[in-house]
Amino acid sequence: MPPILRKNIPTLIFLVLVYSWFLVSNISRPTTHQVPGADTNIILSVQPEAGREPLLDAINDARQEILVEMYLLSDKQIIEALGNARSRGIAVNVMLEKHPFGGSNLNNKSEKTLKESGVAVKWTNPKYSLTHQKSVVIDGAVALILNQNLTASAFTKNREFNIIDTNPEDVAEIRNIFMADWERRDFNPTQTHLIVSPKNSRVALTTLIKSAEKSIEMEMEYIEDEGMVSLLSDRAKTVEVKLIVPTLSQFQANKDAIYLLVQEGALVKTLSSPYIHAKMILVDDTKAYVGSINFSTQSMDENRELGIMITEDDSIQTLDTTFSKDWDAGTQIHKSN
Repeated sequence: MPPILRKNIPTLIFLVLVYSWFLVSNISRPTTHQVPGADTNIILSVQPEAGREPLLDAINDARQEILVEMYLLSDKQIIEALGNARSRGIAVNVMLEKHPFGGSNLNNKSEKTLKESGVAVKWTNPKYSLTHQKSVVIDGAVALILNQNLTASAFTKNREFNIIDTNPEDVAEIRNIFMADWERRDFNPTQTHLIVSPKNSRVALTTLIKSAEKSIEMEMEYIEDEGMVSLLSDRAKTVEVKLIVPTLSQFQANKDAIYLLVQEGALVKTLSSPYIHAKMILVDDTKAYVGSINFSTQSMDENRELGIMITEDDSIQTLDTTFSKDWDAGTQIHKSN
């Protein structure tokens, strides 16, 4: 073997390993993921119109177990209901994000109050940048997949879309997510109606948007991910793209993305009240995503998040009606000169 070749063997081995890793990781990463839409056993509620009743009813109906995985929990009525459930002998386990933006003191106070009521409380798994998931599982039979946090403003001031899901495979999957996070284990999704960050949300939501043939209607609190903004800009060339976001005075971080989308032909409106905390995508008036996942890089790639794909007729109609109402009340963002 020539000396120069022998001298460079370590470098060659390193390059081969790097190339092999790149090849394998890209081959194994799916480019599409079609999550089926739930068409039965789904109930949609809309905030602030629905109020606390759907959630309080679910908690008060519990007979064995309540599992809560929540970004923010501070609403006094919900905390009291969880404490009352524990006093009835129900196992109540709650996971809260330890470092939510601007709300850590709320969760600290709630942790103390819940523990005083005998509720088992843990901080969420620190392997994720944030646990932004908002879910409640009741008796292993009912799952609530929420846009909203469990705060007073979420029930009274925000536009939120929440799902009550009794499909057994979905409920079991959400319970498995909770137990994996509670026990600090990894979790790999199975084939359900669910979208889970950081596992499959980017590819699933990309696939949903690419599937549109006529229209994409979205209500989204936060939109900044370059890949998703680029995808929506491209789709605006062939289908109608409508987006409702908070006003820029409420959420300045959206500015660059929404002006780019408008320049590319998307229709964008802002709405101040109710505050757009929603994360909803409705495609062709037939299939929709609802959940905790924003169009941000962290939300899709680094956080623990949860959403669901639905096709159930009544829920789709309610989403369409609510979107139209909010669209009519919004203020149009126009192209800059």
